[in-house]
Amino acid sequence: MQNFARAVHRIDGLEFAGEEELEPDDFDPNPEFYLLVPQLGALQQIVSLWEIWLREGRVPRNYTPWRDLFSQLRAVRPWGPSDRVSHANRVYFHDLADEAPDTEFFRLEIELVFRNSVESSQSTEHDARQLIETIGGLVVHETYRPEFAYHALLAEVPATEIRRIAALDPTSLAGADPVAAITPQSIGTGIDVADEMIAAGIAIPAPTREQPIAAVFDAVPVQAHPLLTNWLKTDDPDDLEARAVGQRVHGTAMASLVVHGDLNDGPSPLSRQVYFRPVMYAPAFGAEKFDEDRLVVDVVFEAVMRMRSTDGAEVIVVNLSLGDATKPFSGKISTWARALDYLSYTYGLLFIVSAGNSGQAIVLNDFPNEATFTAAPLDAQIRATLAGIDAVKADRRVLAPAESINSLTIGAWHRDASQELFRGTTPFPPFTGVEMPNFSSRLGPGLRRAIKPETLFAGGRERVRIGPASSPVDLAPHPYPSRYWGLKVAAPSQNGALGTHFTIGTSAAAALATHSGHRIFDALEQAYPQIIETMPLAERAVLLKSFLVHSASWRGSEIFVRSIVDPTMKLHHEHWRREVSRYLGFGFVDPDNVVACANDRATLWATGTLGPEDSLIFDLSVPQSLTTSASVREIRATLAWFTPTRPGHLAYRAVRLKIDALERSSLQMTGVGTTSDQPSNSQSESGTVVHRRWTSSQIGEAESGATIPIQIQRERDQGTPIDEPIPFGLVITIEMPGEDQIYEEVLTSVQVRPRIPVRAQA
Repeated sequence: MQNFARAVHRIDGLEFAGEEELEPDDFDPNPEFYLLVPQLGALQQIVSLWEIWLREGRVPRNYTPWRDLFSQLRAVRPWGPSDRVSHANRVYFHDLADEAPDTEFFRLEIELVFRNSVESSQSTEHDARQLIETIGGLVVHETYRPEFAYHALLAEVPATEIRRIAALDPTSLAGADPVAAITPQSIGTGIDVADEMIAAGIAIPAPTREQPIAAVFDAVPVQAHPLLTNWLKTDDPDDLEARAVGQRVHGTAMASLVVHGDLNDGPSPLSRQVYFRPVMYAPAFGAEKFDEDRLVVDVVFEAVMRMRSTDGAEVIVVNLSLGDATKPFSGKISTWARALDYLSYTYGLLFIVSAGNSGQAIVLNDFPNEATFTAAPLDAQIRATLAGIDAVKADRRVLAPAESINSLTIGAWHRDASQELFRGTTPFPPFTGVEMPNFSSRLGPGLRRAIKPETLFAGGRERVRIGPASSPVDLAPHPYPSRYWGLKVAAPSQNGALGTHFTIGTSAAAALATHSGHRIFDALEQAYPQIIETMPLAERAVLLKSFLVHSASWRGSEIFVRSIVDPTMKLHHEHWRREVSRYLGFGFVDPDNVVACANDRATLWATGTLGPEDSLIFDLSVPQSLTTSASVREIRATLAWFTPTRPGHLAYRAVRLKIDALERSSLQMTGVGTTSDQPSNSQSESGTVVHRRWTSSQIGEAESGATIPIQIQRERDQGTPIDEPIPFGLVITIEMPGEDQIYEEVLTSVQVRPRIPVRAQA
């Protein structure tokens, strides 16, 4: 890359702005990448070099790196309309303006070519504004955020221009040089709710502390609901409350889940109020939506700035059960995700983001009609269902900003606490006898194949239905939850009564994850008040990030998923595990397992920082029970951090941490071994959480008082070295089901004097 950069600088007027790695992509047979060429002469010289290469198979002296590049290319062409408007967005714009009067106006987002120079960026924006005015449009909102390389306009343009953009007319905005991308205005994702009940007989505790450590960015809620009274510290500087004249469903449900969890579960009250920032509102008709006069990325960015300077000064977890329905992940990180990554690292914030839901039906080609499907064995039905999803997995990728590398992305586990028995035959559960994500839960992976979503939390036992008269059979998610399948939450007023209803999906699962994170913090604060009180906010946040992933496992579901994605069992172990993790991430999380104490396991944790290429070793005491019994045992370790980022570069994730593999002697002492029922090490290390598990049922060989080293280290920084120390959270558990003395055996050997100067507690 350095040689290539030097060659670039030999071309007068050519700017080397960054690089991007093109990995093999199952869904993109024709990958593209872009060079920023600020002068026509430079572009002409590149094309001239390319033509020489095509004609003679060589390049002039001193341009050897171009030869190496050209040998990998199919074509070189100027950046054009097809690069600025994706195929999906062309379809969207075509449908949007179809049969609309020429003078009807629509709003779209125009991301400009980002320039670091303020003078150059102002010139770029000036040119774009002139073009918009020329076609009869106007600029509604603009933003320039060099922190994460974002320069964009929210514009209103006539239907004639929308149609020209959809047609990739080179004389439209799609052909304008200052424009990097044109997308629809961001559209929030809604939730389905149903089956209202009066809120009676529900105990309503009160928070014991006012200073929030958790925040919710969502739609305006019903603050006066008896389940939410006194719980929300609402900050609404844009007065979206005044515009929220419709049914306040989304924000009310998410606030209820963050504060109380699933109301069908036992009570699990939080200790503190929750900071609530409205970023959407319920209009008189239609679904809740973002402020149509603002770019949503800028709204969220400013919301964090304000939160940190007001009532949210100690917030470490932000629930974002939102996504942009117009921007599924397509291999390139979204601006919204870049913003979250910057905010996470800069302000020590853990964003918990929903993966998004897909309402798309799937086609089961092996079943010509409903009768053949219902007559088939149950095993054949569920196998065909997963095969149908797998066939369209490219269309079910997570929604922006769920690909954010510093955030935790949450998928929906087909699970809830409802005890009601549904006696009907339809809608029906798509998977029986195996733990799986909800039918509609969107899939990974994320940027550079990072694990996304990382974990799956309960999202209701979503059901499916067969399309009427479909041939072949198609299955679609049933749109309505109920008391038979769903999470119980607070509901807006119906007929004058404030009650509850039910919801399903990844938004609800993310809110449950936030609730669980708060409960973990409460438990830590209660057990170690002096340590938590002095712990920096960023270390608190990454510690919770580790805890929220720590109990995740595939629960045996990899066997079923692999039978579909690798039916011949011939894929390399790295490949089939990557395909399984697309569905399961690191696995399913039972929140009670994270928080509750147990005699047959011991969990240890540590926080601290790692400087450039630093490493730390933690001595883990080996319980004697591991040497006297052949019972199943497991050691798991989870490491999380926030990384600075480099937008536009191959090394977008600037810092990588890892957990070293256990040495053979450590495996023998503890009686554990490596296991394939988890993501591969290389994929686990692609994000900002590393989760490793070792398990077996062999008798360990450790002597009394023996320890094994758990080493974490910071790899060489990717790109220009980062001098700043990086905060980390580490959680380690030894578990041996049924051996009730494990906790005490570990506790007696733990000293608050680790080998290294980092806080560590049992």
